[in-house]
Amino acid sequence: MNNLYGEESGKGFVKEVPLAVFAKAIESAIYKAPIRENNRIYLTDLWLITSLPEDLIKEAIVKHIEDIDLPEDLECIYDDKRNQIIWKKS
Repeated sequence: MNNLYGEESGKGFVKEVPLAVFAKAIESAIYKAPIRENNRIYLTDLWLITSLPEDLIKEAIVKHIEDIDLPEDLECIYDDKRNQIIWKKS
C-alpha cells in the first residue's frame, strides 16, 4: 500500500497523493540536476529543484527506484548533508 501525502482541503476530507506521483517529479528533477564528481547527483540539488521535503524525496527514491528512468551515466544519488548513499547503480 502506498503512503499517502496531502493536506486538509477544507471540505472535510484530506486530498491524497500517492508516492508514485512524487517519484515522477523526482525523475524530472534528476534530469535537470547537475551530475557532479563521481557521477553523483546530490539530494540538496533535487530538493532545490523540486522544493519537496528531503525525507519525501528519499522515500520516493527508495520505494520507487524501479519506476524512475535514470540517465545512463548516473552512478549514485547521494545525501550530501548526511554523507549517505540513497541509491547506487549495481
